[in-house]
Amino acid sequence: MNPFPANLIRCLLALLFAAAIPATSSRLQAQNDPVERTFAEQRADVEKAVADVKTHSSGKLPALEGFVGQTQQPVERYERAYYQCLFQVIPSLSGETSVRVTAGITAWYDDPDRQKSGYQVLSSNGRLETDALDRIQEFLEGPGAAAAKAAPQVTTKYNLNLGPAIPLGSPPARVAGGVTKDLRRPEGMTSTEPVTEAEIEGLKKKRAATEKRVQQLNSALKNLQELYDSQTKPDNLIAIRKNGTPVYARPQDGGASLFAAAAKDQFEMIEIRGDWVHVRISGDSRGWLRKAQLEFPDDSANAAAPADSAKSAELFRVTREEVAVFPGKWELLRGKKVKIFSVQPATSPALETSVREKRGFAKQLFARAWKEHAETDDVTAGVVVVFDSADGGQVSATLASLAQWQQGKISDAALWQSCSLDPPETFTFSANKQ
Repeated sequence: MNPFPANLIRCLLALLFAAAIPATSSRLQAQNDPVERTFAEQRADVEKAVADVKTHSSGKLPALEGFVGQTQQPVERYERAYYQCLFQVIPSLSGETSVRVTAGITAWYDDPDRQKSGYQVLSSNGRLETDALDRIQEFLEGPGAAAAKAAPQVTTKYNLNLGPAIPLGSPPARVAGGVTKDLRRPEGMTSTEPVTEAEIEGLKKKRAATEKRVQQLNSALKNLQELYDSQTKPDNLIAIRKNGTPVYARPQDGGASLFAAAAKDQFEMIEIRGDWVHVRISGDSRGWLRKAQLEFPDDSANAAAPADSAKSAELFRVTREEVAVFPGKWELLRGKKVKIFSVQPATSPALETSVREKRGFAKQLFARAWKEHAETDDVTAGVVVVFDSADGGQVSATLASLAQWQQGKISDAALWQSCSLDPPETFTFSANKQ
């Protein structure tokens, strides 16, 4: 005699499958992972098919053999087996829709020791899930496809060799990540076995869906590229070379460290002071980093464009050229002969000029001095540009750095880092000086 009414058994099935009760949690974990299949149809059509199939995806099993995986107890001791399939519809940006099915099976275990008898959750072998996915596919393909399958003897057959065959009786294959993919032959895919016209039509549909997806991806890629190209990037950002780089409160070794920056972190550069770089952390917060621990941006954004170069040439004029001993204490040129350019604003010595304008004119003189050196083979060790104005300063470069710059071995940014800037703020970009 059945000790439980049928409706009570169904309720127990749903509760056992949906809730992780401590007494059965280990058995729930032993269940098969979901079986998943991707369809070319839109989400709304797939959800309609799932709703139709769901009405016939629970109930009593005629037997456990053929539906469950390995059991801890002899199969013949289980009775009153019931199953229930749960469906999850997963749309994608490409327009395709995936359906993930999980089958829960419960059965009454009749143990010789009556105290150990009770309902248990059993593992599905994937047959119930795959059957549900097949019915979803038949619904989406319509009655025409179902009729073609029902009467294959009147359909013309062809042989298409599309690659290695996957046996129809093979179980679903498990892949990394815990998701079981149904790899059995889908509609329209075959090897040297005869196939139907309906299978060919199915393959054409898949091809059309793939081509549509490629078009969508190409369109998305084009939009992203246009968005990236339209973005403007600051030209005074520096990046951290290594993880754990300390950001100091003051430009001195052994000082207080504010925090440790990670590799590739970027900060806005305010000024360069010797071996230290003053940076903006956020808002009004400031900090100092050692120059050797930083990557500087390519200075092409700061380099004078042709129009800027012409403007710089109009703003300044060379008042004196001479070869003399370096007028400073920079170790790389100290006591050596250098080419010195003295320049002034073209209109008035009192005129203040920007960092960009000074750099642009200095680069013109650097290039000019290098060309003269290459043609005359003089023995100077470097070039000095002295700005004789109210906001003037002095920028110096070694001939070795100019050679690498002119030969394209170093960027504009690397050239300026190799220079002596006196004072640094006169030739350094900041939030208020461009």
